[in-house]
Amino acid sequence: MWRQRSQMFTVFQSLQSTYYMEGDTGHTVFQTQFGRIAVNICYGRHHPLNWFMYSMNGAEIIFNPSATVGDLSEPMWPIEARNAAIANHCFTCAINRVGTEHFKSEFTSGDGKKAHHDLGHFYGSSYVAAPDGSRTPGLSRTRDGLLVAEMDLNLNRQLCDKWTFKMTGRYAEYAQKLTEAVRHDFKPKIVKE
Repeated sequence: MWRQRSQMFTVFQSLQSTYYMEGDTGHTVFQTQFGRIAVNICYGRHHPLNWFMYSMNGAEIIFNPSATVGDLSEPMWPIEARNAAIANHCFTCAINRVGTEHFKSEFTSGDGKKAHHDLGHFYGSSYVAAPDGSRTPGLSRTRDGLLVAEMDLNLNRQLCDKWTFKMTGRYAEYAQKLTEAVRHDFKPKIVKE
């Protein structure tokens, strides 16, 4: 089962990486009358550094609109945005569509399976997570819905001051190691017995 999910995840990653192009505008945050917001698109939710960079750029609310199917990532769904809210002292909005989209032409996903007309069931379950780890109930898995949530943006600062995750981060060291890690000759630091 794990191998099957892993393959499906890789296939979707490949599909999204080849069908859509990654953005190159940085992790932009928008000042609005409702607060400083950012938009982390679909697959970007799987990368903790995306959430982190939006937060470092001052985001108070990070939206993550998605179109993801059950077999692909549903076990991670209730955790990812909630964890990002806690780790980055901000509100996160995990948004997913519902239903099944059928395409007129068959296509393959590079997973060795025969051609098909849909990606699977989009499981909805949208929710909002707060920086204290609380979250709203999820919306329906099968029906469109509207979620209205009240967000006290003061909670972001209060928890930042209480938990101090940002203050205690070792950002200079992370930056140095990330710079090294993208080099072709990178060797991980592993202590052997």
